Amino acid sequence: MALIFTLAAVAFFVVFMSNAGRIFGPEVRHQGDADLPFETGMRPLQETGPGMSALYWRFAVLFVVFDVDLVFLLPWALNRASLDSTPLAAVTVFVGLLLFMLGYFWRKGALSCR
Repeated sequence: MALIFTLAAVAFFVVFMSNAGRIFGPEVRHQGDADLPFETGMRPLQETGPGMSALYWRFAVLFVVFDVDLVFLLPWALNRASLDSTPLAAVTVFVGLLLFMLGYFWRKGALSCR
């Protein structure tokens, strides 16, 4: 029974907090150019162009993924003289996975400019 009351209280809290701004907040009144993308008070000089293509986002995500992977390789590269075979095996597996991912992306065409 306590579980039902807890779930009901959580549901009530979520619904209440989701609508608290509408219930207690000020009434929204748009004036002038408030609905335009930039509220500078000036009319736009020209229409906005198309957004960024999905190609850009694909390259950006792949760059971040491989850049973060290089951050994981940096401590190993700086201490490689004092490490034994266990970290070498771990880094070999890690680099192997990176190369596998790169080959997979290449084969799927994620690196092409089409």
